[in-house]
Amino acid sequence: AILNNSSIKCWGRGDEGQMAHGKTSDRLSPPTSTTDIGTGQTATAITAGNFHNCAILDNSSVKCWGYNASGQLGLGHTNNRGDGSNQMGDNLLVVELGAGRTARGITAGDNQTCAILDNASIKCWGANAFGQLGLGDTVNRGDNSSDMGDNLTTVDLGTGITAKAIQAGNDHTCAILDNASIKCWGYNASGQLGL
Repeated sequence: AILNNSSIKCWGRGDEGQMAHGKTSDRLSPPTSTTDIGTGQTATAITAGNFHNCAILDNSSVKCWGYNASGQLGLGHTNNRGDGSNQMGDNLLVVELGAGRTARGITAGDNQTCAILDNASIKCWGANAFGQLGLGDTVNRGDNSSDMGDNLTTVDLGTGITAKAIQAGNDHTCAILDNASIKCWGYNASGQLGL
């Protein structure tokens, strides 16, 4: 939850560091302390995936913590964050979105994360076995140091088309576009892409 002072509190299952309290224990109720996202930093948006969380900070950067086996934290490796000491706060790196790029929207799916950038394009990272990153392949992104930043390509929404909103599900992602249409990509065994 984002509180009225723009700080974050997390509770629930914590075995992968998603509670961000330096342990792998669960939190059964809201904690008394807030999640440390960095000195003087506050949150404007937050999203919860299967075992990871991400927030847009007040400077429009993104930080993610929790489970990271597929690179869904966007840190260029597969180490969990938030389950050990000294992993949060100023030690938790921001997600590299590209030179001069910031986030204005964020969503976390099962093991993938997508952001709408300040130019209304979309970048996604993490698990991609079903094409849920929208990049035309099934290669994970964010689990290697060369995957992020300017090397992470944007989702091709079509010529001149931009995104207004985005939502990730279990191995699929959908976006509302600037022309009020919807495009979805990824896993479709139950028809969740609406195609």
